Amino acid sequence: MADLTDDELWVSMLFVVTFTPVLILGPFGGLLADRLDRKKLLLATYMGLMGVSSLQVILVASNAISPVILLVTSFIVGLIMALLAPVVQAVTANTVQSQYLPSAISLQAMASNASRVLGPALAAPLVSNNLFEISWSLYGICAGLALVAAAGITLFPYQPDQDSVPILHRLLDGVLHAREKKPAGSALTLVGVMSIFGVSHVVLSPAFTSDALGRPASDFAWLGASTGFGALIGALAAGSFTQQATLRRGAILAIPYCLLLAGFSRVTDFTVAVLIQILVGFFYIASFTTLQVVVQEVVTENFRGRVMSLFNIAWAGLVPIGSLLMGLLASDTGFGLGSADTIGLTSLICVGYVISTVISDAIKTANSSRSHNQGSGE
Repeated sequence: MADLTDDELWVSMLFVVTFTPVLILGPFGGLLADRLDRKKLLLATYMGLMGVSSLQVILVASNAISPVILLVTSFIVGLIMALLAPVVQAVTANTVQSQYLPSAISLQAMASNASRVLGPALAAPLVSNNLFEISWSLYGICAGLALVAAAGITLFPYQPDQDSVPILHRLLDGVLHAREKKPAGSALTLVGVMSIFGVSHVVLSPAFTSDALGRPASDFAWLGASTGFGALIGALAAGSFTQQATLRRGAILAIPYCLLLAGFSRVTDFTVAVLIQILVGFFYIASFTTLQVVVQEVVTENFRGRVMSLFNIAWAGLVPIGSLLMGLLASDTGFGLGSADTIGLTSLICVGYVISTVISDAIKTANSSRSHNQGSGE
């Protein structure tokens, strides 16, 4: 999209159409994960990814690609992801005993972020040489390998929901369950704010690479690989601190993430930018994995799919809002702040909310402890 349009707003629209299905249809994906066979759903989504990658290859190879067509095919990817994400997370919880859940989530994050290292590392030279069809072919092959791996998964027995409650009521029950199972609601809100004002900065990566770092826009893929490498290290370390996951710990780990993004926005050297993105990736996955464990540990099994769909809405579904916001702020057709100043502004908003969450949780804990001590004294 950056190559076709050279406009931050068009690139932001690419993120909007890709992640909007997660925002709108994510709860329905969680609903299906609670009602249907999770393994079959998992296999079906990987087959869907193979299909859309094949379509993308044909369009690019035949020179039929355009900005609008790219938006349409990306929307199809988003539809599949809206179903895949809650199913994957529910399946993770169904493959291990409860005491091993934090380690399983860390391992899942490690595997996911390993692909965020290898994927951009493989794609960067292809993208730099406009070999987009080869990149999408590799994506389809990887989806096929995931399909084969998923076919060998054995799930612990679980009972899918079979009641006749209307769909909207069932979705609302998932939201109410997340609010009742404290601190799940606060964790979901924190993830959402970080996605809008932090994670969404990736939409400006091509423009930032070109304008601030003085490199070809396609070199943004190396920044993505650096973030993924840091996230991989963070996922490897996550198993040690997610054993006692708390909302406050997740928020504290988010503070350096936001501050590093603010520092990243002022960088003009590509090597320094790469090094900062490694640290950004580390604290990003450390915080998000901790918060995911917080949510997974308190939800009830028959609500897991729906609540985790809310987690994915907060994590990825709100990215369209953040991407559109950043595109409007940065683009010359919007407010014209540019990519660097936009990233700096939004990261400061992010760190402000994160710090307020830490303070609020500390006050609640202190009040709870005081009330408990008074009750004991009486």
